[in-house]
Amino acid sequence: MRKRISSVVPLCMISALGALSAQEPPKGNRIVELMKEYTNAPAPPGYEGPVRDLLVRDLRAGGASVSVDGLGSVIGVVRGQSDRPRIMVDAHMDEVGLMVQFIRPDGFISFRTLGGWTDQALIDQRWTILTNKGPVPAVTGGPDDHVWTAKQLAGLIPRSEIFLDVGASSKEDVIRLGIRPGDLIAPASPFTVLTNNRYLAKAWDDRVGCLIMLEVLRKFKELGITPPNTIYFVGTTQEELGERGAQTAVQSVKPDIGIALEVGIAGDVPSVVPEQSQERLGEGPAIFLYEDTMIPHRKLRDFFLNVAAEKKIALQTEVLTGSFGQDGTEIQRFDTGRPTICLAVPTRYTHGHGSVIDLKDFDRAVDLLVEILIRLNAGTVSEISKF
Repeated sequence: MRKRISSVVPLCMISALGALSAQEPPKGNRIVELMKEYTNAPAPPGYEGPVRDLLVRDLRAGGASVSVDGLGSVIGVVRGQSDRPRIMVDAHMDEVGLMVQFIRPDGFISFRTLGGWTDQALIDQRWTILTNKGPVPAVTGGPDDHVWTAKQLAGLIPRSEIFLDVGASSKEDVIRLGIRPGDLIAPASPFTVLTNNRYLAKAWDDRVGCLIMLEVLRKFKELGITPPNTIYFVGTTQEELGERGAQTAVQSVKPDIGIALEVGIAGDVPSVVPEQSQERLGEGPAIFLYEDTMIPHRKLRDFFLNVAAEKKIALQTEVLTGSFGQDGTEIQRFDTGRPTICLAVPTRYTHGHGSVIDLKDFDRAVDLLVEILIRLNAGTVSEISKF
């Protein structure tokens, strides 16, 4: 999910969440261990390699033929009973992060943000600078609150006054660590098991979508399902910078239908009213009826709602008032236009060091997507596509 920030908006609890230590997932719990592996992997825009390697490994293990396009997006193909229709199931591999902008003579590091960060989500957090010599730990600092002015105490520290500290005392110290301008930076926030089968991690946006694709593929293999179509499971790059990977990947796939997998925006926290966000953790996945880059195809929307009702799978809907953006926008605009929808897992505290999902919502998203994909035959897609 790409969020465009035009003003400072409160982001609850990020500092407190980032301070928690990780609990080990239950041994033998395959999906939770996979969640830990994927969310712990660093992949700010332009540095998707660690997640790309995992996705290539697991798509191939699931029986997909895999290629990588010129922008680094992964395309896994599952050929069913027919070459057409072509269904593009999309999730992005990148996460919000930072980039080294300038190394100061005193050893502090200036940065620029990659993706939509609020200023208060940046300060007093731990980070990993990804260098050619290996990862370097860092913390974002600013003026100590004991020396804040009255104006600072009454407001927020702007990102222009926040810097990265790696413990260096000079520019030469920083350079010896292998840090250079342009190096990418990922949040340092380990996967953590919470109560009630809820999980805290960085990068649920959009590792949750990558994991849904893998679970659908696993179910196909486990149940011996041969879909009536050809499915392209696509992991894209640089979504947080404007859906760049989707722009190139869709040219290779040439889909007939698009399904983008994303985080939703859970509104079940204090200070958020239903008019802002309608999703709640534990009440099923959601489809976006509106976000400011895409309105879903109406017949495809109804198809999702009808299949969910038929299979008794809880499905929420979302009309979002805030800024949002996702790969489905690029799929929808391909060629002369393609029916496209965004299926989401409700998530708290996106675009920060710690966001939270509920396993029930994830499982239901997988179940629904399996049911959707096995019904998208040539006749159904032709009917959906007619106006």
